[in-house]
Amino acid sequence: MLVYVESYVERETMARGSTAAKMPASAVRGRASGRSADAPWSPTEIQRDYRTLLDRAKDTPQEVLDSDGELLIIQTKGVADFLRRLQAQVAETARFLAIFNEHREVPPTKWAMQTGYPWLAAFSSDEVEEFTRELVADTFDAAQRGTLEHLEGDLRAWSSTAGAYGQSDAMRAMLSPVDLEGIVEVLPPSEGQVRAAEA
Repeated sequence: MLVYVESYVERETMARGSTAAKMPASAVRGRASGRSADAPWSPTEIQRDYRTLLDRAKDTPQEVLDSDGELLIIQTKGVADFLRRLQAQVAETARFLAIFNEHREVPPTKWAMQTGYPWLAAFSSDEVEEFTRELVADTFDAAQRGTLEHLEGDLRAWSSTAGAYGQSDAMRAMLSPVDLEGIVEVLPPSEGQVRAAEA
């Protein structure tokens, strides 16, 4: 609970028209309102100058101090959605690490189903070690970049590889040695062959 005791108001002289034209609308309105950009908004200020609040919230989250002392945040939906998804991913990563560390000496087939990534059962212990390092690094990277795109792409790649591992016939075909003598060159059909096929 935050109790706001003092309010710092920064009063500035209005910039000349030429300078104001180069500034973002939110900054121009902020100067016009005569309020500090760092101070939480009060209910009275919101009623008087809600346009500035909304313009500033498009750039950075804005704090609003309610009359009951509760501090609220106004931000764009995109930022709020990302933070919710990031929080869920951090929780999932932490849960996975706890299970992984507890079963480090046990084959993944014995514990992968307890995690959010059950397809890890298709991998060896060394491959799961590599996955774990990538998962932690990608989660931190997502927080820094403000996007989960890279992390989600890596998870799809691991899942897809696990699916291929699960298809034994396909894996045998991919891993079997290639008989170079058995390779036959295939040439496109001649015009005569094409005409004969069309007749």
